[in-house]
Amino acid sequence: MEITEKEFADITAYIYRICGLDINESKKYLVRQRLEPLLAAHGYESFSELNKTLSIRENADLRDQIISAITTNETSFFRDIHPFEAFKAHLAPKLTELVLNRKSHTYQRKGPKVKIWCAASSTGQEPYSIAMILSDYIESNKGNGVTLDDFSILASDISPKVLARAVAGEFTDLESDRGLNALQKAKYLDRVGNLWQIKPYLQRMVEFRRINLTESFSNLGAYDIIFCRNVLIYFDDITKKKIFSQFSKILNTSGLLILGVTENLYGLSDDFESIRYGNSIFYKSQVKERVGETVF
Repeated sequence: MEITEKEFADITAYIYRICGLDINESKKYLVRQRLEPLLAAHGYESFSELNKTLSIRENADLRDQIISAITTNETSFFRDIHPFEAFKAHLAPKLTELVLNRKSHTYQRKGPKVKIWCAASSTGQEPYSIAMILSDYIESNKGNGVTLDDFSILASDISPKVLARAVAGEFTDLESDRGLNALQKAKYLDRVGNLWQIKPYLQRMVEFRRINLTESFSNLGAYDIIFCRNVLIYFDDITKKKIFSQFSKILNTSGLLILGVTENLYGLSDDFESIRYGNSIFYKSQVKERVGETVF
């Protein structure tokens, strides 16, 4: 099905409005390829018919189907391994110190002492990878008063379709083999029929929620670490600045923002300073402290 310049302009303007994705002319073939099945399923004979429907009334189901079709959900366990190596070697010990420090205060912070947010979690491999690292570190350092209950991981995505898969925690052989070796699969997953299921104790560490990064998320509360990897490359600078500004407001002092290997903050935010851990560059927040003390 062909897509004219006007049809492309209208549908990409709609996509930008609902989820902030900045799609240029070079991606016309991709838009056509990903949306053609949706048009066929709804009986539209052209992109003009789809655009007309979208302009007349808000259709939440159709909007969600467009988001799921157009967004990229490439992911794997321990993707781009260096940030996870840095997390294991440098951040896990510091987070343990942070838990103990917060527990020692005269006031008691209710619930988990450390909060981590994976802001573009796709089908769940990233937050589950973080849960695996924390579980291993706690297991290797028993007796210090720190448990899995001291950590919470919020994992979010804009697509209901991928969130449903993430909540299920089920992965094919191909998906589980991407990032996990045989020993890790045996330790962290259970074989259930033709799929691999994340073990329940790891699933309990992660809460999945639908969040649109282009909308306000200031009501989430304060976080110590935010992973937002390999998604901001799809936004324009105006949208990136708004998102970074919101991140800076919900990170505790010295809280860390972890971006993808091809992403950075240069020219987009002055609320962070870069800091190197191992082979990775993270970004440390300079906002006013909100809860307890951080140790990064």
